[in-house]
Amino acid sequence: MSEQAAPIDVPVVILGGGGCGLSLSCFLSDYGIEHYLFEKHPGTALLPRAHYINQRSMEIFRQHGIAERIKAVGCPIRNMSQIDWRTSLAGDGPYDGRVIGSVPSFGGSVGTRDFESYREHGAELSCNLPLVRAEPILRQIAEERNPGRIQFGHRVLDFTEEKDGVLVKVEGPDAKIQVYRAKYLAGADGGKFAGDRIGARMEGPTNLVEFLSVYFKADLSEYCDDRTLISHFINPEGEKMERFDCGVLVKMGPTWDRRSEEWLLHFGVPVDEHLPLEADELAARGRQLLKIPDLKMDVIKVSRWVLERTLASKYQEGRVFLAGDAVHKRPPTTGLGLNTAIDDSLNLAWKLAFVLRGKSEPSILDTYGIERRPVGGRNCDWGLFTFSNYPVLQAAVGFIPGQREYNQQRVARMFEDSPYGETARYHLQRVLETQDVEFCAHNIELGFSYDSPAVVPDGSVKPKEDPGGRVYVPTTRPGHRLPHAWIEQDHKVVSTHDLIGDGRNHDLLLITDEAGDDWSRAAAGISASSRIRIGVAAIKAHRHCRDPGLYVDCDDRWARVREFGDGGAIVVRPDNFVLWRSMGPSRRGGEELAEELEKVFKLNLRNGPVNTALAAIN
Repeated sequence: MSEQAAPIDVPVVILGGGGCGLSLSCFLSDYGIEHYLFEKHPGTALLPRAHYINQRSMEIFRQHGIAERIKAVGCPIRNMSQIDWRTSLAGDGPYDGRVIGSVPSFGGSVGTRDFESYREHGAELSCNLPLVRAEPILRQIAEERNPGRIQFGHRVLDFTEEKDGVLVKVEGPDAKIQVYRAKYLAGADGGKFAGDRIGARMEGPTNLVEFLSVYFKADLSEYCDDRTLISHFINPEGEKMERFDCGVLVKMGPTWDRRSEEWLLHFGVPVDEHLPLEADELAARGRQLLKIPDLKMDVIKVSRWVLERTLASKYQEGRVFLAGDAVHKRPPTTGLGLNTAIDDSLNLAWKLAFVLRGKSEPSILDTYGIERRPVGGRNCDWGLFTFSNYPVLQAAVGFIPGQREYNQQRVARMFEDSPYGETARYHLQRVLETQDVEFCAHNIELGFSYDSPAVVPDGSVKPKEDPGGRVYVPTTRPGHRLPHAWIEQDHKVVSTHDLIGDGRNHDLLLITDEAGDDWSRAAAGISASSRIRIGVAAIKAHRHCRDPGLYVDCDDRWARVREFGDGGAIVVRPDNFVLWRSMGPSRRGGEELAEELEKVFKLNLRNGPVNTALAAIN
């Protein structure tokens, strides 16, 4: 091995090329930040792993020009609108092939309140695309935006933080070693290296249960429903109602109705049991559970993984930051792994860009962990909570371990046309619907908020959240997600979420109305006298106003959710979260706006030429 003497200077190095690291790369490129990404593996994911891309992630992807490419191959919402519980897929017994119950999911079921809520509160709907297909798309986009610097097959051997940067030692596929001198390092490596190097401890319960997963190809079109994304199986013939007597089958596409070519089957086993992992054995167990003994299963890959709920003790040490699974690991229920990682990436990306481009003092970077760690903890807790509800669901089915004859009678009577059957089905459906905490967790997806120096509080009280995680309440309160509304200008309809853009045209966004001229002029003044470019969008508050430069509130939704009065305004951050709010017009010609933004970014925004030495300091 040889080592090149002269380090290569670059603003940011990303360690890890999974969904988190690739998303971070795409966002940094949009913000004009040069960077290298190093991934030790030669290619992207070989296993489906994460697959649910929630509404928040899809609106981020929309903002950064990724959503359409995900939707082009992702699961249509109708084909992920139902979750069911079954005895099996087939079989010739009186209790075989029975659907025990089903629940709507992810806002895709027509006629449900969730169907309306997801469409009311976002410009994009949720999607489903396993990482085995999503990561190649993200990699392609990252390479298009940052050619030659997305380097797979490159292993980070070590990194050392210095006063003004981080030295990163990288080994290429030819065993040649190159050193990079970065201003900042982002560890998105799943917790395999960077976290240990900065002393971040993963805290929380581990070794909860082990899963054996079989990723396979098979034709199940004869047995499945077009709408169902996930099927849970409980075999009434099983002895223990665990291990291979139960399982979870997930549709993996690339065709997304009942003709899906690929599937993922999970079995849960105690962590202290060393069960065989051979593909043939697991395939046989799968056929037995599904009750299709002659099913042709082409096993693509098998894996074993241990469920945990852990959160890193810190997200940052100096110039080194952690994101994604490097800082939070949780049960897959509610799909909060990849989605939390995407939000980590955007939060970190815009703050790095502000510092590196002289738009903020480095102190803004300290708010990354302040904001994202509580959200990571919340999502870890929610994932464990929803996973822990599954024993309740199984108990409600009424099967007793070791009582095969009783269990068969129980499922047979459950479906009989009798008062007993009607009561059993009614009770079971009520219990299954408690899993809306997993499959209808709209507020968990959209309702998190930030309380940090990167937000200017206005003294208002935080809205009460739905303890069930389902009902999302939009608000323009600082620290909360900008509410979505459809608005129109020059015959073009856009979402309020489209206004901030991908960073090419402006850095912050001021939203006001026809009475907010003072705020608009103040924003223009800040843009002229500092590096921070503030876009302005004035949305008409009164129909009689004829100013053609105003946006029109298409269905009066913005009027219902904006919360501020005539002449009021909000400032929106690059991540579409509200930074500042004034409930009414300025009393000092808009001067308050600059004062509050100076507190956040620690810069003089009002006195002419900017400090050109700032970028060099950072």
